[in-house]
Amino acid sequence: MSETETLVRHVGRALSDLARPGAGILLAVSGGADSIGMLHLVHWHASELGLALAVGFVDHGLREGVDDEWALVSSAAERLDVSATRLDVRAAGAEQGGSLQQWARDARYRELEAAASRMGLGFVATAHTVDDQAETLLLRLARGTGIDGLGGIPPVRELGDSVRVIRPLLSVTRAEIRGFLEREGIAWAEDPSNDDRRFARVRVRKEVLPVLESIQPGIGARLGAIADEARGVSRFLEEYLSDGKFFDDIRLGSGVKVDSHVFERLPSSVWLRVVRVALKRVRGDLRRVERAHLAPVRELISTAGSGGPIALPGDAEIHVYRGALYAFPERLPGRPTGAGQPVAAGSGKWSVRFAALGAIAEIRSGARELVEDLEVRARLPGDKLLGSGTKLKDLLGERRVPRPYRDFVPVLALGDEIVACPSLVKCRREGVEVSWVFDDEAPLLDFDFPRITRS
Repeated sequence: MSETETLVRHVGRALSDLARPGAGILLAVSGGADSIGMLHLVHWHASELGLALAVGFVDHGLREGVDDEWALVSSAAERLDVSATRLDVRAAGAEQGGSLQQWARDARYRELEAAASRMGLGFVATAHTVDDQAETLLLRLARGTGIDGLGGIPPVRELGDSVRVIRPLLSVTRAEIRGFLEREGIAWAEDPSNDDRRFARVRVRKEVLPVLESIQPGIGARLGAIADEARGVSRFLEEYLSDGKFFDDIRLGSGVKVDSHVFERLPSSVWLRVVRVALKRVRGDLRRVERAHLAPVRELISTAGSGGPIALPGDAEIHVYRGALYAFPERLPGRPTGAGQPVAAGSGKWSVRFAALGAIAEIRSGARELVEDLEVRARLPGDKLLGSGTKLKDLLGERRVPRPYRDFVPVLALGDEIVACPSLVKCRREGVEVSWVFDDEAPLLDFDFPRITRS
């Protein structure tokens, strides 16, 4: 069997695994050897698999020569009777920020997803090769990646509600693709940025991989195999650890709690995996969250310590309290301000509601003057128990109320003195009785103590 036949069959098997027969695929073609090769190799199988193909050429507006590349791509697509569309990410409203390469990548995928959706195509195909996989793996290893990062570039992933990205060339080398193009007499364009050693990926490609190849021939395929295995292990751990027995959904901040005993019974080597799964539950993704962000979390868990908030990329934050993890999708709001005032609820009865905490103090007393100067609010600095020098702050620590919750504990107060606090302080004003009622979503209901709840 010739090299071309071998390559064509290989890509055909990959396509069959990644895209269902009759699928519509938007091919991301830049004009480089890899993407031009993908266009021809996928087109080779279009008829037998019933694939509907279109080409998307993304112009980032970052360099000269793009018009010539577009001419090359549109001409190649026309010869294959495939429609081609030029996609201008500048017109998509993308703004440059942070890493230029990251901005370009994000903008490119946003526009490809939008274009595929407009065309009614369920897949976007990119021309990532085994060489791209090897470079990605080495870059992530240099950053100290975890097992998720070792999975490298996935062969398929969701790009939105109705579009998936597939990589039909992920186990093919650049050399194999260029050999195919040369044998078939197919032209391609060279991207000058591929030789710009200011980019870390180019330095890995030009400096690191050649050295590794000289030590161990076929290093790209070996690294690709590691990525495949890591993705399998990662999926298994994800499914195992996603079991509800490891996580408690909490009311506070729509967060997730992982109790300290969960970490105690699991190997320390998977602690960060548990943290990542918890974050994914609240955030929906783990983009830009790296091992360095989570190192302080692991240290606190290992010492059964307390700390936080630990800010993460995006809006999420983590707290650790006595070795238990609290993960939140957004920064927790500040302490609620204001207060609830007594409202008569019958003879000798008053109700004091503080909606910000979903709490109501139901008060009974034979003397109105013992009630009318009370209020329900969140705790304030300097609060102390009525008739005592004990600070509420110290009591919260003694009773092990997790720090993230302490600003969300309702109190019945007289000035800066605490008359009552649910579960923690019985009413300290003679002639007054207090019971507490909570809305279903009141943060304090995350604790296990006797209470009355109200929908």
